[in-house]
Parts: sequence; C-alpha cells; structure tokens
Amino acid sequence: MATPAIDIPQEFTAISKAVADPLRTSILRALARDSFGVLELCRVFDVAQPALSHHLKLLLNARLVAKRREGNSIYYRRSATRPVGLSNYVATIFETLDGLPPDPLLDMGIARVHRERSRSSEAFFADNAERFQNQQALICEPATYADAAVELLDDLPRAARVLEVGPGDGDLLIRLAARCNHVHAIDNVPAMLQRARERIAAEALGNVTLELADFASHERADYQLIVAGMVVHHAPSPAAFFQHAAQLLLDDGALLVIELCEHDQDWVKDACGDLWLGFEPDQLDDWANHAGLVSSASQYLAQRNGFRIQLRKYYKSIH
Repeated sequence: MATPAIDIPQEFTAISKAVADPLRTSILRALARDSFGVLELCRVFDVAQPALSHHLKLLLNARLVAKRREGNSIYYRRSATRPVGLSNYVATIFETLDGLPPDPLLDMGIARVHRERSRSSEAFFADNAERFQNQQALICEPATYADAAVELLDDLPRAARVLEVGPGDGDLLIRLAARCNHVHAIDNVPAMLQRARERIAAEALGNVTLELADFASHERADYQLIVAGMVVHHAPSPAAFFQHAAQLLLDDGALLVIELCEHDQDWVKDACGDLWLGFEPDQLDDWANHAGLVSSASQYLAQRNGFRIQLRKYYKSIH
C-alpha cells in the first residue's frame, strides 16, 4: 500500500499557527520533559479547562504534543515523532523554546503541581505502609530483581558511598550493605522508613544509615552510586529525578534504576500508589541523557503476571 501523501504546506501552517500564541508556547515549554493532565495544566497556568483544552487540541492537530493514557487519566507530553518533511522545522522550534530564559511563573506553576503529586504519594504510603509489601508482591517481589541488580555493580569499589532512594522493606538494602562499606538510605514517609529500620535491626547491619528526607531536597553530592528500585514510577517528575540524581553523583558515579516497562494494568494506581504505568526504555534514556547520564548496562526480567522489569545502569559523563 502506498504511503499517503503529506500536505506539507498544510502541516506547516498548522504548526506555525500552533506556536503563534504565548500560552501554547508555554505549554510546549512545560511539556519539554514532563507529562501533565489537562487539569494539572489548568493549575500550572491558572486557565479554565475549556480554554486549555482548545489550546491542547491545536497542539495535537499540529502533532507537536502527544497523549498517553495512565489509568483513567490522560497525560500530554511533547510528541517524539516529527511530521515528514518538517522535522528540522519542529526541531528548531523546540530548541528555540528550550533555549529561552527561565520563566519564573511557569516554574512556579510546575512546582505547584509537582508538590500536589508528592503530597498524594506521601499520603498513600503513610496510609498503606503495613500492607504495601503484599501489594507490591502482586507486581514483583523485590527478591526477583535484587540479586540481578547487585550483579550490575561488579565494578563498584567496596569503599564507595552509596545512596538508596525509597528502600521499602530493605530487600535490596541488605544486599547493598553486604557489597559496600556504607549505605545511606532515605525515604520521605516515616512509616515506610520504620519498616526499613526494623529490617536493618533484625539483620544487625551496622553499616547502614537511614534518614527521613525527600530526595528532591537531598543535597549531599558525594555519592558514587545511587539506587532507585521501583521508585521513579512514584516520582512527581521522573525527569527531575534524573536531573537531581546526576547532581548528587560524583564524576563517573553511577545511577541504577530498576523500573517497570510500560504497561496498561491500571489497578496498580489504587493498589500500589503508582503515578506512572511504567516507562519505555527510550524514555528513561532520554531523561538520563538530558541530565548528563550515559547508559552503560541493561537487563530485562519478564514476569508471569505480564509485567516486565528493566534494570538500567547509567554513568555520569564528565565530557
């Protein structure tokens, strides 16, 4: 079957019209690395939903944004595809927008939505800490990937300073403690941190320290390894997670991310508090590369329940 002809002048006009409005260009800036729902974008820009939806429709018709369903919600992000014959034009538009000076009002609106997401996640874990292990086991037991994760750390010096974000019940933490002289773990929910503390006490591990802290506010930047096991799909902004991880790593330091591949099992939102239904590997790579992190090793584990686990190791590039 022949490929349908592309009406380049019409596409060009649609794209040009879509970016010929300050609010629509601001929406494209907001969607540079993040995904937002319609109501979230309304709060970012303090705009009524009918007006915001109209602007999104124009951006969708111009194929400058794409949408993805996450359970019952639809999130918008910049489109990764480019119209045939106009890829350079669209790339120039995005590069120009990304090169503009920061917009304080836009940044404040985005931060406000991220805080709302964080509060919702914290509330879920505070209310469900006691049953979270059983709920998580419906997706994947941590033991399923913990040994494989440690195998990816063969080149890590024993004296390396290690940070684990969101240690859960400590399954991965105890393996890291056996591998390294010292491991520091943080969680922003007291009830969840207490579960890790009880596990560490039961194992009598003296080389692990625990801290009640939010990763986004954590400032100690001397880690040779940061580990995030099943954490990023709870993050209010996965892109910001990668950016901050890169800031906390020493040069040539590594980030190990264990995550779900993209899936459509939306029951995990209510059962496990997931914000995102997994990620395509290319999406993780895009966030990592933008943060100055380079992919170095990958492993994938298939589960009988249909979930796929990806273990991704990134190095902080010093070039």
